[in-house]
Parts: sequence; C-alpha cells; structure tokens
Amino acid sequence: MERKKILKYAFAAGVTIGIAIAVVILISGSGKKDGAKETGPEAVVEAFTKAMAAGEFETAYGLCDTVRMKPYLENYRKVWEELLEEDSTSLAIASSILSGSGFEVSGNEKGNEGRIIYYSIEAEGEKLERKAEVVKEEGEWRVADITEAK
Repeated sequence: MERKKILKYAFAAGVTIGIAIAVVILISGSGKKDGAKETGPEAVVEAFTKAMAAGEFETAYGLCDTVRMKPYLENYRKVWEELLEEDSTSLAIASSILSGSGFEVSGNEKGNEGRIIYYSIEAEGEKLERKAEVVKEEGEWRVADITEAK
C-alpha cells in the first residue's frame, strides 16, 4: 500500500475516534515517582498521545482521567485491535511513517478545571490540530478530553 495512502488512513482513524496519532519514543513514566519532578500538562498530553498511538494502553490509562476518557480509550483500543487483526502490515507501516512525526504545542491557557493545551501532530506534510483538556488529580496532571482544535 502506498505510504501517503497509509498515512491518510492513519490520520483518518485518529479523526474518526477523536485522537491524534503520533508514534515516537514514549516519554517514560505515568506520573510522579518518589523524588521525581512534577510533569507539566504539555508533557502529559504528548506522552498520552504517543502511548495511544503506540498501542501502549496501560501507559495511556495512567496518564488520563479514566472516567471521562473511557469512551475515547475504548473506541481507540477497538479500532487498534481491528487494524491489527485485519492488516497488521499496514498498521506497522503507518507506525513507521508516524515515528518521524512532530508534536508541537501551540498554546496553553487556563480552562474551567485545569489547562487547555493546543497542539499539532505532523508527518509527511499531513497535520492534525488538537485541543486537550488537562486536569489535576491527586497532584498530577491527567488528560480529561481531546477534541479537534478550532
């Protein structure tokens, strides 16, 4: 399958289920550890996005408000498993293409309950712009919602 076509499908899947797809090396950790510095909201959004894109669902669960994000997580996991079963080669190629993608924060503002992070994912000339709501739970930032940036 042609690389651009695979990338288009990968991005379309992300739009369909409301997530940005970016496969890069995961930022380690899912919160504070003893003696560790607090992770900021931008880093949590990036780590969550990368974990979801890589199919690292346990890591993603640790970085989000699992009550609010449950439908999001379940939909993404369902699509991931279907793609893996139907065409694991295309999924691997899409992951390879997206491994060189860029994650860029374009804004950070106060939201109703926490912070709103505006960011984009770009790979091979294709770009997705997203908005994430990030809230503090027990002193740690957690992704509470991800939508298209408008």
